[in-house]
Order: sequence, then C-alpha cells, then structure tokens
Amino acid sequence: MSGDTVLLTDAPTGRIAELVGVLRRFPVTPRWVLVGGLAVNVRLARPHCVTDDVDTVSADQPKLVELLASPDDAVRLSAAKVETGEPSVEVDVMESTEGAALPAEPGERAFALARRWTMRTASAVALRVADASGAITAEAGLAVASVPALIALKTVATPRRREGRYPEKIGSDIQDLYRLVGSAPFHELVAAFGTLEAEARGWVATSLRRGFEEGSADLRYAAMRMRRFSDNVDSRAIEEDDLALLGEFGEVLGALGDP
Repeated sequence: MSGDTVLLTDAPTGRIAELVGVLRRFPVTPRWVLVGGLAVNVRLARPHCVTDDVDTVSADQPKLVELLASPDDAVRLSAAKVETGEPSVEVDVMESTEGAALPAEPGERAFALARRWTMRTASAVALRVADASGAITAEAGLAVASVPALIALKTVATPRRREGRYPEKIGSDIQDLYRLVGSAPFHELVAAFGTLEAEARGWVATSLRRGFEEGSADLRYAAMRMRRFSDNVDSRAIEEDDLALLGEFGEVLGALGDP
C-alpha cells in the first residue's frame, strides 16, 4: 500500500511493534481503517500517549471480526472485539454504518456519520516502527483516519465513555483531542470539516464549545479527568487553560456554513 511514510519510535516495552504486528494480520478485504490511539500517534508521528489496543472501523464488521478470530491463537470476545496475537492484543471493530438507517438520537447520529466520514477521508500510510537504537522493528501499510475524522470520533466518543467499560479512556481522549486540534491551523481543519454532514459537524462544534469553554466548570472537570485517567509526561505538560483551545476550535467550527 503506497502513501505517506511515518516513522514512530517505540516505547521501551515494544508495545507499538506488537500492535503493528497484529495489524499485519488484517485482510485487505473487507475494507477497514485504523482509528483510536494508535491512529492518533501515526497522524502526529509521535507516541505521545501509548495505547494498548487496536481500534478500527470497517465496511463489513461481521466479516472482519470473523476473519480476525479465525487463527488458533485468536479469541472472539464479542460481536465487535477479538483478542489476537502473541502477546495478545485486543482489537475493536466498529461498523462504518454506510448504507444503514441513521439512529434517531442526535449523539448516536453524529457518531454514525463520523464513522462514515472516517471511511471516506482515510488515506494510506506506510508505517515503520523503530526501537530506541533506530532499528526498524515493525512495518505495515494501512489506511489511517484523517486528523479531522479523529477529532470528530474522539469528540463523539467522550460522552459515551462515561457509561462504557473503559472510563479511563476519557483522559486519553481529551489528551488526544488537544494534540490533534493543535496539530494544524484552525482554517485547515475547519476546511476539511466542510465535507462532514452539517448536523454531525454542528454536534462536534457544540460539544467542544460547551465542554472546553474558557473559565468554565466543564473545562476544570475535563482537565481533572485528563490528569486522573491519563497521567503521563505529555499530559502533565497540558494545563487547564491550554485545553480552552478545544473550546475555541468549537467556536470557529460552529461558524462554518452548510456545505
């Protein structure tokens, strides 16, 4: 698979190389796109917050899960999750929702539309992982979600985390959002959001504006959750006032007219 080349320096544990080793097991079809923490690391070209699992969106979730669960060392955990590889890696496969009816609830509609947009805007990456000495320890060609799509997915995921199995991911989601929004000028990100359906774009803009408004109780709460659930060198460098950048982006994004 051709595309941009990204070199990531692995954590001392070698976990990123293990994750990429699992990605090399993925079939070419049905089509799938890398999302989640590893995709954020790839798009930022640095492992600011090392993830422990693999998240994907697929055009055919049942088929991809079936294929990933077929090796002898794989275990199907649910309709959307597989544990595979050695050491084991948990893989989450989300349905792209393409061709399906949209949910009625606004947050769920935004989530469904964000996944479709992720599939439309992903691009190919030639990923290389190196250890501390610079030696290449893993390589893979894969489709990776765009920075704007990752922002949308992280935004719609945050309220869902509160009732999910992984509340600790709230902290890394906030950290990821801050780094993603700060990775490019606002005007470039907003222009890219112009291809996302207006209702989903508006949901993202409103959520960021309300959740990270400068001086608000919500902003203080977000900073507290990030520090509690994502305590690492990178997150400790992010101050509460820094996170107001997300609210500012929400304001700018909200001013974008209908496509």
